[in-house]
Amino acid sequence: MSFESLIRELASINRMLFVVGGGACVSEMYSDGNTEPEFHDRWGMIESGPWHLHLDMSSIKQAQFVEADNHGAPKLYYVRFSDASEETIVRAYFPSPYLDESDKRTEFQPAKLALFEEVRDRHVNGKDVVFVRRPKGG
Repeated sequence: MSFESLIRELASINRMLFVVGGGACVSEMYSDGNTEPEFHDRWGMIESGPWHLHLDMSSIKQAQFVEADNHGAPKLYYVRFSDASEETIVRAYFPSPYLDESDKRTEFQPAKLALFEEVRDRHVNGKDVVFVRRPKGG
């Protein structure tokens, strides 16, 4: 499986939120929907507006499509890229079907969930790209 094709597709989705880090420091970048990642040697670069990230593609060993219970909106939908020790490298959050463009709660938007499901169904292979459900606290 080429993680490049998955990253290319995620970066092409408008308002895809890429999150790097966790805990004491987190960096976030929204894709503008016109983002075309570049790949050179083992490095990938995703750029959107003034922000960009450099990603060592050789460190990615697995991608998980995640449906997670959440305290704010009922569910979060994202892809988690991890390394050989299962540490998170970067997460890409799909636009929430429970939030509007200003991140305010709204009626459920089935087209946003369908986007997650379509991308998931194209890429999950049961080996290095899997689907998981995470309950609250899980």
